This record gives sequence, C-alpha cells and structure tokens, in this order.
Amino acid sequence: MTSLRAIYLVLSIAIGFVSMAQTDSLWRVWSDTAKPDSARLKAIQVLAWKTVFEQPDSGMALAYEQLTLAKRSKAPLSEFEAYTTMAVGSSMKSDYTASLGYLQMCLTTAQTLRDRKREANTYSNLSNVYKNLGDLPQALQQLERSLRIDTELENKEGLAGTFNNIGNIHTELGDLDKALENYQRSAALAEELDNKRGRAQALLNLGATHLELGALDTALTEFEQSLELYRSMGRKLEMGMAFNNLGRVLARLERIPEAFASLDSAEQLLSAMGGMRQLARTHVNRGNLFRQLGNARKAIAACAEGERIATANGLLQQQRECLQCLMQAHELAGDFRTAYREQARYMAVNDSLLGLNNSKEVTRMEVTRSFRERMLADSLDNVRQRFEQELAYQEQLGNERDRRNLFLIASIAVLGIAGGLWARLRFVRRSRAAIQKEKDRSDDLLHNILPVEVAAELKDKGHADAKHFDQVTVLFTDFKGFTEVSELLSPAELVDELNVCFKAFDKIMGEHRIEKIKTIGDAYMAAGGVPEARSGSARDTVQAALDMQAFMEDRIRIRSKEGKPAFRMRVGLGPVVAGIVGDRKFQYDIWGDAVNTASRMESSGEVGQVNISAATYALLKDEPDLVFTPRGLVQAKGKGELEMYFVARR
Repeated sequence: MTSLRAIYLVLSIAIGFVSMAQTDSLWRVWSDTAKPDSARLKAIQVLAWKTVFEQPDSGMALAYEQLTLAKRSKAPLSEFEAYTTMAVGSSMKSDYTASLGYLQMCLTTAQTLRDRKREANTYSNLSNVYKNLGDLPQALQQLERSLRIDTELENKEGLAGTFNNIGNIHTELGDLDKALENYQRSAALAEELDNKRGRAQALLNLGATHLELGALDTALTEFEQSLELYRSMGRKLEMGMAFNNLGRVLARLERIPEAFASLDSAEQLLSAMGGMRQLARTHVNRGNLFRQLGNARKAIAACAEGERIATANGLLQQQRECLQCLMQAHELAGDFRTAYREQARYMAVNDSLLGLNNSKEVTRMEVTRSFRERMLADSLDNVRQRFEQELAYQEQLGNERDRRNLFLIASIAVLGIAGGLWARLRFVRRSRAAIQKEKDRSDDLLHNILPVEVAAELKDKGHADAKHFDQVTVLFTDFKGFTEVSELLSPAELVDELNVCFKAFDKIMGEHRIEKIKTIGDAYMAAGGVPEARSGSARDTVQAALDMQAFMEDRIRIRSKEGKPAFRMRVGLGPVVAGIVGDRKFQYDIWGDAVNTASRMESSGEVGQVNISAATYALLKDEPDLVFTPRGLVQAKGKGELEMYFVARR
C-alpha cells in the first residue's frame, strides 16, 4: 500500500508541474496585447474554462474578459464559448436563472451562425440546468431536441454526451434499465471516437448502475476500466471517485484488504484535490466496511470523521449519510442511547434537506415565471410591430384611395370629405392608443424584471453592458426558524404571509431608493448604489434594514394577538465590489467575493438586529442618528473571523 501511495504522489506532482507550465504559458499569451486577438481569445478561453470548475467567480470573470474582447473583435464563436463558461459558473453557484440566461445567449448565437452542433450542445446544457431545478420533463425535452439535431448531423460526439445525460435523468427517475441502456450507448460511441474522458464517465456511471442492480463483477470491471482511463488523463478528482466506487464493490465482494486499499487511495487523492463531498463519502464507505466486519469502534471513528468534514463544509446530503452510519454503528456497539441521539440528528438534517428542496422548487417557479414574462414581453413587441405595420399599410391605402376618389368624385360635397377625414383621424388615434397601451404594458413587464436604467439601455442598444461599482451595499435577510413556522401554517397561509412580508419589503426598498435583486425561498436580497452609483447609498440601505426589522416586530405583535405564529428575521449588510450582468439578461444581478461576506453578516447576526461589517461601519460611524454596538471578531463560515457591529437608530 505504501508503494502504491508513493506512485500516486509522484504522478500528482508531475501532473501539477505540467499544468502550472501550461497555465503560465497561456497567461503570457493573454497578457501580450501585441499578439493577434485570435490567439489571445484561445488562451483566455482555456484559462476561463479550467478556472470555472475550481473557482466559479474567477472563471466567470475571465469569461467576461473573453466576451468583451470577442465582441470588440467580432468573434461570435468566442462569444459562444464565453457564454457557455459563464453558464457553467452560474450553475455551479446554483444561480440557475443566470445560467438559463447565458445559455439562451448561446442558443441565439448558435442559431444566428446556423451552427447546429453548438445549438445541440446548448440544448444538452440546458437539460442539466433543468435537471438541477428538478424539472425532469423539461430536461428530457431539451435532450430530445439535442438528440434530434445530432442524429440528423450524425454528430457522434454530441450523441455520446446526450445519451449520458439521458441516462442521468433516468437514474434520477429510478428507471435503472433505461439509464443502463443510455449509458451503454454513450460508452460505445465514446469508444468508437476514442474519446477517453467520455468513455471514462460512461463507464463510471455504468458501474454505479450495475452496483445498484447487484451485478457486482460487471461493476468491478467497469470501475477498473474507468480508473485506468482517468489515470492516463491525469484526472485526479475522478480517480478518487473511481477508487471510492471500487471500495464499495470490493466490500460487497468481501475482498476486504483490497477494499481498504482502494478507500485509502481515494482519501489521498481527494484530500489533495480538496474534494470534500467525495472525501466525506470515503469515510462513510470505510465506516460501513468496518460495520460489515463487526468492528463498531472503528466504524464510529470513520463515520464521525466523515460527519465532521460534511458539517464543516455544509454538505447536508453527506452529513445525513454519515449520521445514518453513526446511528447504525452505535447500535452495533449496543449503545442505544447514543444511537437514539444520532437518529435525532439524522432526522433534523433530513428535515433541513426537505426544506432546501422546497426552496429549490420556489427557485424553479421563479425561473419559470421570469421566462414567461420575457416571452410575454417579446409577444407584446411583436403585436406592437404588427400594429405599426398595419397602420402604415392602411395609411398608404387610404392615401391612394383619397387621390382616386378626388379625380372620380369631384362633385362630392365638402361635408362628405370632412366626414371621411374625421373617421380616418379617429381610426389613427385609436390605433396609436392601442399601440401605446401595448408598449406601456411591455415596458411594465420589462421594468418588473430589470431596473429602469438598464431596461432603457437594453432597448436603445439591444444589450446592456456590465458595469463595475466600488461602493455598493448589499442587504440580506433570512427568516429564523422558517421550517418550524412553516410546519404550523397551511400552504395557502404560508404563501400569504410571505407575500405580506415581501410586499412590505418592496415598498421600503422604493422609499429608500434601494434596488431589489431577488428572492430565493425565504431569503430577500437587495442592494444600494445600483444601477447608478450615488452617495449616501450605504446610509439608505441601513435605514431600509432598520425599517424592515421594525415592520417585522410590528407584524409579530399583530400575529401574536391573533394567536398565530410569526417569522423572526435576521438582517446583514456589507459593501461589495459588484457588477451588473447585462447583455439581454433576464434577471438583474450582482456578484463578487464580498457578496459572500455580506451574506455572512446575515447568517452571523441575531434575530431582530441589523448586523453590519466593519467596512460599512467605517462609512457610517459619524452618522448622528445611528448608534453602533461592537461585536468584536465573529467566526463566519468560509471567511474566518470578521469584525461586526449591530446598528440601531439613536
């Protein structure tokens, strides 16, 4: 086992040096403005695509640089690749609305270029986003479109990826036979094309499916083949996943020493890569293996380590698996009191997962609503255009008819001519009024999605440029104990109460000139100082937060008198370096690493308080009507210790 680990260590170091050398070379090409734009675009594309899987925000920032140069150079193919990278980054951050918006730009670009291969690839990517939203029928519909195009073009590479994605959908649906059928098609095409990565992925999925079906020898062979392919490509993260699966199947085959060796290799690779999700599962697999051997003490230690990793990284799914392992291990040890305690923790995490799924459903509904509004706005634009064309045509016919009648009926009384003109004038006025009504309705829908300034830029230029702001204050809110209160309300009462609160928040935002960004589940996000920078936005945002907390306290008193449960809220604020996602985007948004800091202000706050960062305090400390309570350094998840303050009106 020691020699095996040494081999992997040497291999990892060698791969790392090659990767660093390649990255340095690409950075030199991108940084050299004397080089042709085509060469620089290729370099930034590779850098952005590689980075987005490790650091989504950084990868998206590079893709935006690529997009800017591609537009300036009139390189639509590079625009397509940049939008694809930004869609992947948004999806990794669970911002599926943004991801769908970028993929829509990909689709428009591919269709404009009449590039059907890229169009099919975009449909396949759309299916992954809809799958993450839980809309499996829509995901399958997108895959059917991709499959139809790739079949017509005989694009085997595209078909291989599509069949693999269709298999994933059927796995989600629990239809393992259909999943197996599509994975096999994907593997066969990847082998025919000598596509190592595609074949390795298909084999890994095939092995997992055969393991679930009980075909252990077949699963073992497929996992081993997948591992060899990933090893030849230097894909360390996927190698760790393959070793994890090998450990599972070897344990089922009772090849215990080999199972432990595989799990040790998985732990080493995944630890080096920082793959905490899979690393937690490695410890669960080891714990289950010890349980299989009847060693309760070591099973408890392994599962506890997995649970520690999962909890530290906010991995609820893996935390649930580890707690189930701990519960069973304590039962094996005869410690039923501790087993009962672990079962209670397991149920609490399971409830949190159910609540998260409900939030995803709300997100899916919001995404669907945004797209329907956009489609309606497009429809209204089409109606307006048809009205204008019809009006111009009718006016042309009217002019011709008037000239003809002038010569043919010269003796008609002046009164008759005046009557005809009056009728014509009424028709024109009615038509123009109808057009204006449709235009106003279209503008209202557009302003419901985008700020007025961004909407105006979108209509004037056909796209909205992304902008950079140095002084933006982001506001986050979250209802404390949302799941517990929700359980006490009927669905209709829950929706009604959320509607009351969010409508009040929207009114407060309007009074303080704060831009609402979005709501996800019970969370509300807004920002001061966008879309147009202005002084005093930090003060206005704090005042808005204080008004929100005052409203919630009044709401609690009203609900308590009625004997009804009420939400309590935390609010956090922080200044950020932000941007505006533009270019025909369906939702106004901001991003940046400091957005996470602002979010931590909320999660680290207390009910009924407004929690702000040290940077926001520095901007407002001299405000005479505000009083600040220092909290010192507070531990914030993923950010370390941050200095925080509570703020209130004097």
